[in-house]
Amino acid sequence: MNYPASVWLAKDKCWICGFRKVTKSEIELLPYICYWCSGERVVALISNIVADAKDHLSRGGLSRCEDLDVLSFVADIGELGARHPYLKQFSRMMSIIAVQVALEHKYTPERLIKAAIGKNVTEKWTRVHECITFLVDVGLLEPGEGRYVYERYKPSDLLLDLTASVEAVDVEKELPPRMAACVAGYAWLSGINATINWLKKGAGGEAKGIAKLYARSKEGKLLIPKLFTAPIMYLVGHLAGGHDEFSEDDLRTWLSFREISGKDIDYTINLLARVVPSSHRLVNLIYKGDIYHFKFNPSYIRMRERYRERRRSV
Repeated sequence: MNYPASVWLAKDKCWICGFRKVTKSEIELLPYICYWCSGERVVALISNIVADAKDHLSRGGLSRCEDLDVLSFVADIGELGARHPYLKQFSRMMSIIAVQVALEHKYTPERLIKAAIGKNVTEKWTRVHECITFLVDVGLLEPGEGRYVYERYKPSDLLLDLTASVEAVDVEKELPPRMAACVAGYAWLSGINATINWLKKGAGGEAKGIAKLYARSKEGKLLIPKLFTAPIMYLVGHLAGGHDEFSEDDLRTWLSFREISGKDIDYTINLLARVVPSSHRLVNLIYKGDIYHFKFNPSYIRMRERYRERRRSV
């Protein structure tokens, strides 16, 4: 039986970053989501990035994801998602769909099962269905009519538009890495945005956005992929807060409150520092003493300021 996701959500836990509210406060706290992830600046920055990325992608900007700051940013998010041991299967599915839609203007769900993780075919088909319905939530697929899955969930105008620039690229089965990361990154940020809105409204009914892709325990409880979502929310929140730099210790402390520690924190820091090979452009490493310090990509700082100026002028 499929139970509403809200049945399994603890109200004292943030279902984006994993923070658990353990102390009483005089300030009324929202259930299901922490102040960091629901903050006005954070939500505004994510919404602006998603809206601008959608605009560029709908006008064939995917081929320029190296040059446009907002598409470069979402590509960086996509690269981090592709490294998560569970979410990477969905990143691959998105790339497979994008290529097939670009070449044939349709997709074949049977191709996606090759990327799915599961103990058996039934579990793999469940992952495929989750990915397809997630892509409906973020606007890359849309409801249609017909007997088959690819008819009931057809490519949206956005997906058709963004893949138009792929036709000129020499691809066979998957997109070039940076373009694939851009498509997935747009989906991840759109999904986070949708889940934040769902949680702020009380998390009623079926999960929305990225929460739709969370793994489940045997009891049906959602399991947050916080090794992806927590670092992303730290970076977005820190950038949205007007900060240009942060230290390794800042990040360690913040992640430890999300019950992330040891090798998992080390991996995140090494990935940002590119000790783990990576093509992301989120931050640049600067040296101050014995620990890593990071400064956001100047292009992303300018992007943030552009959005701030846009808000002030409204």
